[in-house]
Amino acid sequence: MSVPRYQKYKASGVEWLGEVPEQWEVISIKWLSPVKRGASPRPIDDPKYFDDEGEFSWVRIADVSACDGVLNETTQRLSELGSSLSVKIAPGELFVSIAGTVGKPCISAINACIHDGFVYFPTLKINPLFLYRIFEGGACYGGLGKWGTQLNLNTDTIGSIRVALPPPDELKDLLTFLDRETGKIDGLVAEQRRLMELLNEEIVSLVLSSFNAPETYELRLSEASTIISRPVTQKADESYTRIGLFNRGRGLFHKDESEMDDMGESDFFWVEEGDLIISGQFAWEGAVALADEEDTGCVVSHRYPVIRGKAGVALTEYLLGLFCTKHGDFLLNENSRGAAGRNRPLNISSLMKEKIPVPKMAVQEAVARAVHARKVLFKEITKAIDLLQERRTALISAAVTGQIDVRPLLKKEAA
Repeated sequence: MSVPRYQKYKASGVEWLGEVPEQWEVISIKWLSPVKRGASPRPIDDPKYFDDEGEFSWVRIADVSACDGVLNETTQRLSELGSSLSVKIAPGELFVSIAGTVGKPCISAINACIHDGFVYFPTLKINPLFLYRIFEGGACYGGLGKWGTQLNLNTDTIGSIRVALPPPDELKDLLTFLDRETGKIDGLVAEQRRLMELLNEEIVSLVLSSFNAPETYELRLSEASTIISRPVTQKADESYTRIGLFNRGRGLFHKDESEMDDMGESDFFWVEEGDLIISGQFAWEGAVALADEEDTGCVVSHRYPVIRGKAGVALTEYLLGLFCTKHGDFLLNENSRGAAGRNRPLNISSLMKEKIPVPKMAVQEAVARAVHARKVLFKEITKAIDLLQERRTALISAAVTGQIDVRPLLKKEAA
């Protein structure tokens, strides 16, 4: 389908922008606002810095990763002392993550404090929603950071990003267009995710009903399963694909992938079909997934414990379903909690000591069949979501670089 374009374009001199509309101004972000970094009270786990009734919410990478771009709440709040040692963000302000979920933009709807894993723009001269859309598209910061185990940005690299700024009236139309069109796509994605939730709820219901089955007994997780350790020894000039669960959540049976280089010899482990992977990452403690045949040959870091049910005692698929229930959720949370109830990396040794209900094998096999049947559906839904997200990203990128003249499209919709 053809889309309307501007009559005249000019070379921007910026790779990610390409040619931009003639009347748009190419400018570095640092000339729109200084780029400043957040700050943390130290040591961050000191209870005196936190107060459930505090005025300012404490923003973690996980809070930003989990939200839809507008920060309405967080899991923790700072005390007056804690907030005085951090950086305060007012409602309506934009900030961007520069570690963890790199480049994730967020606009706060609450009084909040950000740590040094974020940057903000204290005197931004344009509507923050435009800069938000630019970061949301992701193309602007590709290749800017340095790779260790993950991409990290800083104030200089963010400030040096050059953007194409439309005149004020065109900027307003552009933001209106993107709000409308991304809203439509987001609605379709939400429908697909709801289907996933319903499939997951069916498995949870089946597992819960198995608790009352005859011959169900309690075992420690260590009696029902084994921790799997297959260390990776990296060869020269080799890279491996890493399985990452991150924001997929508990019980969503699929994975993200990214390439890992220079991993070292002992911090990564091979994954095989049938392994149950548990996320111990700070951002997504307790997310679980069952490895497929296609995952064999991938690796996980030491922050992703891998377990497998013991033959004749427990099926791994049943354990997956168990961790999707509130009972499993409780066990995972209790074993990733530090001082003052705040999350810490998952303590797999402690988790393995917990007792779990184990029904007879025939009941577990019924759960396993349900899990495998729903995995097929999950893959189809995931493909649909990925296509919608690709379409969304492409639309944003085209709009913020001026490859679409949105004004005729708005007039057509209004008519």
